[in-house]
Amino acid sequence: MDKILTVNNVAEVLQVKPITVREMFREKRLRGFKVGKAWRTTEKMLQEDIAALARGESPESLPHPGSPPAARVRPAGKPSQGTDTVSDAEATPAKAGTTKKTARKKADEDDNQAMLF
Repeated sequence: MDKILTVNNVAEVLQVKPITVREMFREKRLRGFKVGKAWRTTEKMLQEDIAALARGESPESLPHPGSPPAARVRPAGKPSQGTDTVSDAEATPAKAGTTKKTARKKADEDDNQAMLF
């Protein structure tokens, strides 16, 4: 099993600040994964990413160990419909000038206002 590295470990190896490492993970310039709210990577992934960057390649093109090549993570609660397109029913506004998203946002704001009183 590969050694798991923290943001601080990676920062030491790359001789940069931890905030730079976090940005690199977020921007997918380095491959990593989250454990709770903290970023982690493995020694092997970091070595491969450094080598890819040195060749002028993007680490995104390298597979993440242990994950299928075409794996996609769908947000919780969102049903899988086979496509990511919006259906006609979803695109139709709930009221004139109001989309479902706007209506939900308004309802959430109303709930927040009710909780204040």
